Amino acid sequence: MKRRNHWVLFALLLLALINLSPTEKSTMVGPKDQDRTTEPVIPPSQEKVRDNGRIKVAVRLPESEFNELKAMNEAFMKEHSTEVELVNVPAGEDYGSLQQQFELGVSPDVVLLDNVWVRRYAAGGFLLPTESYYSGSLTGEVLSASLAQDEWNGYVWGVPLDADPYVWVYDAEALKEIGHAFPSTSEEWHTLIEAWNEFNSPANFLGLDYNDPYAVMSLLWQLGAKGQGKQEAAESIFNKKGLTEAVPLLEQLQPYMINIGNDESNDQWIGGNRQDALIMLIPSTEAMKHPYRGKKVFFPEPSESGNKMWIAGRSFVVTARSTNRDTAGLWISAMTTQIQQRQWHEKTGHLPAIKTLYYQTMRSGLPDWITASFVKGQGITQPVTAKLPELMQQLQENSWSFLHGDIPAKQYGKQLDELNP
Repeated sequence: MKRRNHWVLFALLLLALINLSPTEKSTMVGPKDQDRTTEPVIPPSQEKVRDNGRIKVAVRLPESEFNELKAMNEAFMKEHSTEVELVNVPAGEDYGSLQQQFELGVSPDVVLLDNVWVRRYAAGGFLLPTESYYSGSLTGEVLSASLAQDEWNGYVWGVPLDADPYVWVYDAEALKEIGHAFPSTSEEWHTLIEAWNEFNSPANFLGLDYNDPYAVMSLLWQLGAKGQGKQEAAESIFNKKGLTEAVPLLEQLQPYMINIGNDESNDQWIGGNRQDALIMLIPSTEAMKHPYRGKKVFFPEPSESGNKMWIAGRSFVVTARSTNRDTAGLWISAMTTQIQQRQWHEKTGHLPAIKTLYYQTMRSGLPDWITASFVKGQGITQPVTAKLPELMQQLQENSWSFLHGDIPAKQYGKQLDELNP
């Protein structure tokens, strides 16, 4: 009986082994089976992963600023084991060449743009909105004047790096000798110009770069139009009524103005002209570069007439055809932290775009002329339009001709009226 059970058990084991053994038919896969079978996913090699994380960043910076960004980039690559190609575009190369790259689909992953160009390229479909790659918060965290220039069609298209407002630099003692304080209204400007004329003073009353349309725009805003309201100023890019009504006052001022641009001049000549000018209208970075002994730096509060100063700045953007938006967003976030923006200000003189730095007890060397309205964006409306670069180019050409005496004030005013956003 036991022997019979052993044979039964042996037979069962033998049948099990036969069923488990592969047959020739089961090992063959026909063409139809291949069509139905999904190929296995092969994990990418480490080299392939590194290729996907590699990005290219294009900037256009002075050598000293580029070296600072280069050091920040090297620290990023070391920390994240990611390769970032940082390219400094030659100063003579304009943004037109960048647009050609956009159109050809060979643009860098990240570009540092002047804020006036952000909306232009966003409207052209060349950029990605920040929400697709930037994990941090921008609204409420950065300066309103900087953020406004990066907005279009309900989205934000750039992450602000810095700000560079235009400021007045003036000789307070010299003004006191004439018996005037710094003017804040068009009437006060008119009175001061008349006093300067009667004072039999030299021509260099006011200095600015004739080739800088943002300086000219700020001057026209400051000369202002009587009765121009804040709402009216906000509704029009150039507030053309205000600009054209400021032209007669600019005409009175023009004989006493001096060009402090660097078209065909060396820095020593420029510095001399600036020192001689009673009042200058220049970017704040320029005010920090050159020591002006006995002169004050002044950023005016927006007046009831809506007068303001232009606030320049730069932002990082990610191009629409970038295949590495996650790495690009990580890189931008690392370059624009509070620590990095504080260091960027210390090294370059450009003001940070993050509001928090202005509210800290230790303001890390931020200028004392900065006003609450500048930080909060009160009364400061930055004109933004996709056509802004072309409009400012036209303003530059027209203003250059007028300030050099090539065209009369009436023609200049008509040209301002024809600037259509």
